Amino acid sequence: MIHQLRRRQRLLAAASSGVLAAIALGATDHAAAQPASNNTAAASSVVEEVVVTGSRFGPRVVTDSPTPIDSISSQDLAKTGASDLQGQIKVTVPSFSTPRPAAAGANDFLTPPTLRGLSTGQILMLVNGKRRHTNAELNSNNQIGRGDVAYDFNAIPAAAIGSVEVLRDGAAAQYGSDAIAGVLNVQLDKSLGFLARGRYGVTSEGDGQDVQLSVAQGFAIGDGGFVRVTGAYQDHQHTNRARPDTRQQYFGSNGATQVLPSGNYGSGVGLTPANGVLAPREASFNRNDWLYGEPDYENSSVFLNAELPLNDRATAYAFGGYNQLNGISYNFIRRAGQDETVRAIYPNGFRPEQHSRLENASLAAGLKGADLAGFGWDLSTSYGASIDRLRVTNSENASFGATSPTSVLRGGARFRQWTTNLDLTREFAMSSGSPLKVALGLEYRKEWYELRAGEPASYANGGVPILDGPNAGKPAPVGIQSAVGVSPSDVIPGERDSKAIYAELEKDLGGRLQVSVAARHEAYSDFGDTTNYKLAGRFELTDSLAVRGSVGTGFRAPALAQSFYSQSDFLFVSGQLLKTRIISVNDPVAPLIGATPLKPEKAKNLSFGLVFDQGPLSATLDVYRIELKDRIVISSNFQSTALTTFLAAKGFSGIAAASYLTNAVDTTTEGLDISARYRHELGEAGTLTTTFAANFNRTRFDRIAGTPPAIAALGITAPLVDLTQQVRLAQSTPKDKETLNLAWTRGKWSVNLTNTRYGEVAQVSLTGRTPAQVAALIPGYSVKLVPSAPGSANSDIIQTFRADIITDLDAAYEVTDHVTLATGVANLFDKYPEHQIASTAASVAAGANGADNAGIFPFAYIAPYGSAAGSSM
Repeated sequence: MIHQLRRRQRLLAAASSGVLAAIALGATDHAAAQPASNNTAAASSVVEEVVVTGSRFGPRVVTDSPTPIDSISSQDLAKTGASDLQGQIKVTVPSFSTPRPAAAGANDFLTPPTLRGLSTGQILMLVNGKRRHTNAELNSNNQIGRGDVAYDFNAIPAAAIGSVEVLRDGAAAQYGSDAIAGVLNVQLDKSLGFLARGRYGVTSEGDGQDVQLSVAQGFAIGDGGFVRVTGAYQDHQHTNRARPDTRQQYFGSNGATQVLPSGNYGSGVGLTPANGVLAPREASFNRNDWLYGEPDYENSSVFLNAELPLNDRATAYAFGGYNQLNGISYNFIRRAGQDETVRAIYPNGFRPEQHSRLENASLAAGLKGADLAGFGWDLSTSYGASIDRLRVTNSENASFGATSPTSVLRGGARFRQWTTNLDLTREFAMSSGSPLKVALGLEYRKEWYELRAGEPASYANGGVPILDGPNAGKPAPVGIQSAVGVSPSDVIPGERDSKAIYAELEKDLGGRLQVSVAARHEAYSDFGDTTNYKLAGRFELTDSLAVRGSVGTGFRAPALAQSFYSQSDFLFVSGQLLKTRIISVNDPVAPLIGATPLKPEKAKNLSFGLVFDQGPLSATLDVYRIELKDRIVISSNFQSTALTTFLAAKGFSGIAAASYLTNAVDTTTEGLDISARYRHELGEAGTLTTTFAANFNRTRFDRIAGTPPAIAALGITAPLVDLTQQVRLAQSTPKDKETLNLAWTRGKWSVNLTNTRYGEVAQVSLTGRTPAQVAALIPGYSVKLVPSAPGSANSDIIQTFRADIITDLDAAYEVTDHVTLATGVANLFDKYPEHQIASTAASVAAGANGADNAGIFPFAYIAPYGSAAGSSM
């Protein structure tokens, strides 16, 4: 009881220090300000919410839309307590989820979101209705989003955002590639006046300090125009939930012979005996030097949003910005006794650090008007670029020996996108009833991608053998620790263009029925043509109850990074230095191992819903089904002596293992979205708004491609997509997520209490375990055993992690019309995810260590709410 009380005191201390202050000096709403806001999980006081996403015919009320849309104001986003935009959306939109990667390099800062149970690449992001460029980095880590690219949500300062609209429906026929699961549209703020915000947050452990400062100024220009400029700075410090490293670090001694240290967590110092007599230094080694949690980063950004009426018929507009994020990812420690360690440089081992510099630049400009031969028109062009630069410090390349540099440029990547659109809209009067609304459009898009090679010491073999220890004289590991750099042979630049023509019709029939149809034809220079359609409708059964639904097709063009990314690593087999590679499908090696040029993913979307809106109560229920063919994934890692020999005979020597991106699976995702909001007037006690929102989804595999014939001919039986990847695609994001929000306002006070339940998630924790090992490892965990191969007694272990409810609390007081003070606590009750399977004395005695480093890193990367919150374990 005393221990629990102390934990709660620390948490309250953290709450009192997590103060958010906003000062809006002279801020006023512009006449053309963003639509009124809505928050499906953290409701505001606005009753009718207006959105522009999902239709080319101007703003509409959310409940009037034939497809489900969430609209969240910037104020409601801030009330979630999350420090980043993705975290804020995750709390407010139940079908939107995002994990918290760790030790994932650049992807530590590009947390890959999912929508409606689908992957990162099936979400399209817009800014002011215009396509946003993705980040340049392909996620090749064994985490959620593997084989995909993500948007950099950190590039847009929160103070520049007026609202975020999330269309939860397939919309490729309207917006083009990627809009399979839905569309996220960031509407920039158009208000005038000065705004300043400051935010400070800290976890109950006293780490993870987060400082955010932003200023914005909106100016009136011309007759009804505006310019709004926003600048922001964020300094986020790391969190650490690692356990002490109880492994043996140094060589043991067996008489006059040095012995390599044992490698399992808890072995050597702790759970099981050491290899040999321990070195005296084991007693003084700092076993708390690991870091596991959120990374360190600084992010600076500036954004512009402007409009200027030129005359009665034309308005010019522009928006865009620049940001630079500099972050540090902390990788696994290389122990003093490992072959990867040059002990002349690091006598006690080392922890490599990757320094990522992520830059984004964008600019969109256009002209729009209301009458061009009777058509409303919008001509725009936008350019976006992402440049990633990766450097490893506190590291070395063991094959360079004692002369190895300790700071090396690993390389990077660059992606550029240029998009030009012409949109036309017109209403045609009909002899009876409402007018026929017509929209037409043209789009041209050009994209470029390239990897950038690192310094030679990041990837080259220096030729120096292991200098000392039991393996002295043997070949040393090649490449910078912890990830080999990009070599010139990995660099295969790629580019493409696409041309699209699209149309949309909308008509109200009989006063109660609204029907819209959209079609889009697009021609890509790299894989050909695709045509997609969407039919949507809404019928009012009564004044307060309506049914809605949509059916359509969609597509997702392979990202250039998916087609042109390549990565090499090295290992020694019988003393021979060999490569293990992720091979670009455009590499000459690719067709020899069964790889083919990537095709677009193709989707069939179907949804049906009910909408109820009467007085203080509004509610929606939508069921959906998404059939997705030719999903792009990274294949299994194919490895054998026969493969090495075969490729050498074809002129590609030194390759021990290979994988590649492939259209390997078909899936069907089915789900249900629910939202309900009730606004209750309490008289002098204020107003209470209760909001419930939920998503339920499941994904099944309709096809998993077999082992490619070229690989099978070499005697390799590994499947094209292994169990780990299958579980990651279908079970690593919550199958259900529910949010209950209570929002109370009275005068200048407001309080938001949000409870979010994250459903179960699963991962393959261990593979190829014997029955004795399984029996020693799984007690106390929820697992499913799958035979490692047909007829095998060994098992792969799928671990399921429990559902959890996370409570967030926010309170605010409006000091003046321009000054608001707020305080809040995220994860009020200090919840941690369930632990991963880890070693025990019994499991090590049975010859089974737990998942690699799981004893030190107790929480899974797929934990849907991360592991930052909490006090001592």
